[in-house]
Amino acid sequence: MKIENPTELVGKEVIDQNGTTVGWIDKTWNSWNQDSPGRFFGIKPNENTRNTFFRGTHKLFPIYSDYIREVGKQVTLNKTMDDLCRYWIKTVPCGTTTTCSTDELIEKPVFDKNHSRVGTFFSWMESGGTFQSYGCLVDPYLCEYWNIPYNTLMPVPTNYITYVKDTVSLDKTLDELKEYWKQHHKF
Repeated sequence: MKIENPTELVGKEVIDQNGTTVGWIDKTWNSWNQDSPGRFFGIKPNENTRNTFFRGTHKLFPIYSDYIREVGKQVTLNKTMDDLCRYWIKTVPCGTTTTCSTDELIEKPVFDKNHSRVGTFFSWMESGGTFQSYGCLVDPYLCEYWNIPYNTLMPVPTNYITYVKDTVSLDKTLDELKEYWKQHHKF
């Protein structure tokens, strides 16, 4: 769904396709493409949702505007809680011998292969249930240096991830990431 004024959704209760209360929208981010995936939103899960579906985490659960069916007094999603938590626990390759679940990657700092800070993972993009990329909130110093908009999530393909511990390591340099974003996402 195209969201014209995303800040109006902050604080609204979110319900899933079946009418189950998920939580409320706590944060909004721009995306690399306003048409698709559109905007990203961080849902703060309520206690029941957090404990039942998301292993007790206090992290914001990310969705993008394509997941929103209707906006009124509440935000209604076109996914069920089962659909949403399936993505949360889904694993992706992290290097050559390890896999990581999405909840391990969300809100982790991201570094390039030269150990320069890139930003923080806050979301993902999937297509047909397969992860395509993670949304990285680029650090403000890079936004200023590269002249890209602040509060914008940029895509990092899952195959760029090489190692995950306390941080996420990528197999690309800052210059390679910038070039990728320039070529594929026209920033």
